Amino acid sequence: MSQFGRRGALLGLPLLLGAMPRPAAAQAWPARQVRIVVGFAAGGANDIMARLLANKLGEMMPGATFVVENRPGAGTLLAAEHVARATPDGYTLLYASTSTLITPLINRGSTLDLPRDFAAIAMAQNSPLLLVSRPDFPAKTLAEVIELAKQRGGRMTISHPGSGGINHLSLAVLMRQAGIELTMVPYNGNQPSLTALVRGDVDLASDSLFATRSLLEAGTIRAIGITSARRSATHPQVPTFAETLPGYEVTFWGGLMAPRGTPEPILDSLNQAVDAILRQPEVAERVRGFGADPIGGSRAAYAEVIAADWRRWGAVVRETGVRGE
Repeated sequence: MSQFGRRGALLGLPLLLGAMPRPAAAQAWPARQVRIVVGFAAGGANDIMARLLANKLGEMMPGATFVVENRPGAGTLLAAEHVARATPDGYTLLYASTSTLITPLINRGSTLDLPRDFAAIAMAQNSPLLLVSRPDFPAKTLAEVIELAKQRGGRMTISHPGSGGINHLSLAVLMRQAGIELTMVPYNGNQPSLTALVRGDVDLASDSLFATRSLLEAGTIRAIGITSARRSATHPQVPTFAETLPGYEVTFWGGLMAPRGTPEPILDSLNQAVDAILRQPEVAERVRGFGADPIGGSRAAYAEVIAADWRRWGAVVRETGVRGE
């Protein structure tokens, strides 16, 4: 049993779902193991979230086993293409993220199209990014960073966890909106990027609340700004970018998707289950604990976010020429 425990309100959900009208082909689902494929290595925020959902889904659907399968590589493209080609029967799912959406946009050889090739199930979480520095860096606010960047004429350095990811694109948006130039230094992952900052190899870094949490708590780095439209409930002292650059907002999401053509009753059952899981206080508290907001909601709402982000980041890629490594 999961550490979160079962809640009485959820115990009736499998019965409720079983009572819903379904086509004959979907009546027996789930009758065997369901795989949730993650395009990241084990231990990161996306992997943790996928495993949390897998455990809770297994509790809520008696007789079913949900397992996480890590398929890192090519900026999540390997995992996404694998699931897109899978039989659309509800037994192979994808824990997708904003990175999953961006990767095909920055790779000219990819034909993957998230709004076309996948069915949205439920958004699990949404997270902001942080701009961070060492404690002795002279600029303490975003306005001061912008002013210093203008003075240095592009010689200010900033690390991020990889070319073509959400951090990279968020910085491209920042430079365009603020009218500045930064020298971006990509690293292969969160830890090398933040290590470079702590070591003094770069002036600033862009990363997630999850990745920066321990360094912030230790006082090793300092938060300058957060990219969400509103201040974070867990870091209310950190100003938003929008307080300096009105309208600036960048967040990244994670959620469950299935190959296009998966039966509607299966998608609806999963959506209702994930939404119920995210409403559990214990689950919501854990999600917020690593710097994310639990979301849930309808399939249609998640599909709208995916379509809007596909348009938004596609335009940024075209306008800035950002490409992956």
